[in-house]
Amino acid sequence: MPSPYNYYFDKGSKTYNFTTKNSTEYKMAFIVDEKFSAISGLEINNIYQVIIEKVSDEIEKFDGLVAETIKNIIKVFFENSENVMIYICNDFDKKAISRFNAFERWYWNSDMTNYISKIDNVIKFNLPDNQIQIIYTSLLFHKDNANKETIIEIYNTIEEILNNDK
Repeated sequence: MPSPYNYYFDKGSKTYNFTTKNSTEYKMAFIVDEKFSAISGLEINNIYQVIIEKVSDEIEKFDGLVAETIKNIIKVFFENSENVMIYICNDFDKKAISRFNAFERWYWNSDMTNYISKIDNVIKFNLPDNQIQIIYTSLLFHKDNANKETIIEIYNTIEEILNNDK
């Protein structure tokens, strides 16, 4: 298995940062997500939305070490078995499905499948102008997470709640 890029945690921005061999910069952050608590009325801690951002604008050729680095950071994140990670693919550039599929490959081609469970939810959100927006999401949690049943139940109701909130 190839070694990931060296990365560091910036305490000020609370991001993991790394630079590829082609000088492309990436930032990765775990942002507290309070949607699950808001939806359920329960206090559910340790739920984070992961943000992976390529800081540099240039188009980069495929680099497998980027995936290895991201997987390594995620493994560190799950050293706390109560942590839960939500991955939402932003479609600002019409590449959400590509990112969703890439994340799927990263997960299944890792040893994380031994201790991290992953559930996908493709949410169809009704917009006011009778349009439908598709949001690709994944939920990852440690198999030893004490709240996993509650978290899964809430995650599976998000589409219904979003569409009934109008």
